[in-house]
Amino acid sequence: MTAPLIATLREDHDNARRLLDLLLHEANLFAAGEDADFDIIESVIDYFRGYPDSYHHPVEDRILVRLKMVDADKSGPVDDLLHQHARLRESLEGVLADLENMRIELEMPRERMVDHIKGFALAYRAHMDSEEAAFFPLAETLLGADDWRAIADDMTAHHDPLFAGKEGCDGLRKRLLAADARS
Repeated sequence: MTAPLIATLREDHDNARRLLDLLLHEANLFAAGEDADFDIIESVIDYFRGYPDSYHHPVEDRILVRLKMVDADKSGPVDDLLHQHARLRESLEGVLADLENMRIELEMPRERMVDHIKGFALAYRAHMDSEEAAFFPLAETLLGADDWRAIADDMTAHHDPLFAGKEGCDGLRKRLLAADARS
């Protein structure tokens, strides 16, 4: 049986993949010498700077802490999770710096920005794949109902601003729907 928190985290991953597809689409346009929609790129980056770091990753971090409490030896293969989250944030900040440089029209090769975007997207995908292959199954195996309750009790309610239909994300939501329609 899938723990409700794991189901939510998997749903977040599915949503993140959609955003990464959109980000890569814009990067590919830019790489081909076409005009990319920098507002969309910035919206996606803002999303990744917000929701995953304020809710998604802290939930995973709490699960990891609980796993270590339950069985430190078996949690060893997923110990790097906290460091992976930090590396993803650093990669994202590199993309954001490139965006700022583009906005102030600082001379910068297109390839640099494209490489940063693609590097971030590929690293994020690999990170999610790793979590789904190793971390989530381990958590579901080792943690019991009391553990899941303790993790949930230690958290605030979660509302994904983009996928829960919150205001302020309308432009990005419309682009996602249009991209889904093309697929």
